[in-house]
Amino acid sequence: MFEDDRSYYQRRAEVELVRAQESTQHSVVRVHYQLAEAYLEKIASTEPIRPDAS
Repeated sequence: MFEDDRSYYQRRAEVELVRAQESTQHSVVRVHYQLAEAYLEKIASTEPIRPDAS
């Protein structure tokens, strides 16, 4: 994944978290958290695994 993609997904996750915190309806809050989680999973699933430094 390119750094620009990673930055994009990170920003989108942050926006969704803010929207979840600003929302008052439980169903809307849940959807925003689900979207944030999806963006973060996208980042995590494509990051290279780094060897253990020990």
